[in-house]
Amino acid sequence: MARRFRALIAHPHVEALGELAELLGGLGLVVETARSTVEALNKLRSQPAHVIVATHVSGTFDGVGLLEGSVLHAPEALRIALVSSPDEAVELDYRPAHGGTVIRLVAKASERSRLVALVGEGMKFLALVEDQRDLVRRLSADQAKLQRREVLLDTVVKERTKELEESYEKLKAANRQALFGLAEAIEAKDPYTKGHCGRVAAYSLVLAKAAGYPAEGLESLEFGAFLHDIGKIGIRDAVLLKPGPLDDTEWAHMREHPTKGFDIASKIEMLHPILPAVRNHHERWDGSGYPDGMVGEDIPLVARIVAIADAYDAMSTDRPYKQALALDECEAMLRKTAGKMYDPHLIDVFVTQHLGALYRADYEDLPYDDGAVASS
Repeated sequence: MARRFRALIAHPHVEALGELAELLGGLGLVVETARSTVEALNKLRSQPAHVIVATHVSGTFDGVGLLEGSVLHAPEALRIALVSSPDEAVELDYRPAHGGTVIRLVAKASERSRLVALVGEGMKFLALVEDQRDLVRRLSADQAKLQRREVLLDTVVKERTKELEESYEKLKAANRQALFGLAEAIEAKDPYTKGHCGRVAAYSLVLAKAAGYPAEGLESLEFGAFLHDIGKIGIRDAVLLKPGPLDDTEWAHMREHPTKGFDIASKIEMLHPILPAVRNHHERWDGSGYPDGMVGEDIPLVARIVAIADAYDAMSTDRPYKQALALDECEAMLRKTAGKMYDPHLIDVFVTQHLGALYRADYEDLPYDDGAVASS
């Protein structure tokens, strides 16, 4: 039987409520609406929701306060604040840690369809969590039955093993899609780096394979590369999207994204294997990096690999403040930084084998990829 999730939408205007309810209803959600924050909280008290969407207009409709108050009644819900510009809902930049995670979606009335993609990815993640809980419950029940029987036939073991392997493969595929959704949420904060997560994962994989990285660790490395910048979700828009150079205060805030990412990933059990890639991809070979000032081989290998892939992609793609460099210019820059910023052995592998000219076709059709595949 298909699982049904509930959504609550809070907006002061009836027309907007109807439009939003129709959009989310198309995803199979059971949708409730409220025209005031008081009405919304009353509905949450009687029936918790899995997805909570609230419009926020400073001084007019306190959607952020509603979302924070909803933590008490729906602690695991996906909370989304709809704002019409980055200047709205600045309260999100100064929220207390106990307020729960709130995603700010900047979308005008004509752009509300963007909400569908975000909620769709959130529902995949919610379904994954429920599937994992169901699996644990089923395994616990089965284990109790087996203990009472005392004798387990060999055929039963084989059949159950096959079922668990199939369940694991399904969960594994769902995990991958959930991680892709998180990567998309990161890039939604900064449209100028569209496809960056996928490219960094691609370059990290080809470098790891060329450097003899253990095959059993490649999947975790791939996920770590995808989510290396997850902490940028916690960086203020005014800093992340600033078109010019950052001042000292802004730069200090930007440098917090590895530790913010570490804090986020550490709360999700399936992300624990990728923590070094998230926290330490800005460490430098000579110890001048951050946040931990690690030196040389003390830096986790996965973080050293992702750091090179991250640097190469930054050099080889257009940004608002610079044009992309050619492959030979990028390789020359990497050679110059070997032994200072990056692992000299890994730089030698990357440059000697011209890995910057390679790109994994696996990422070409992902929904968040811009399709800009480097030609070999």
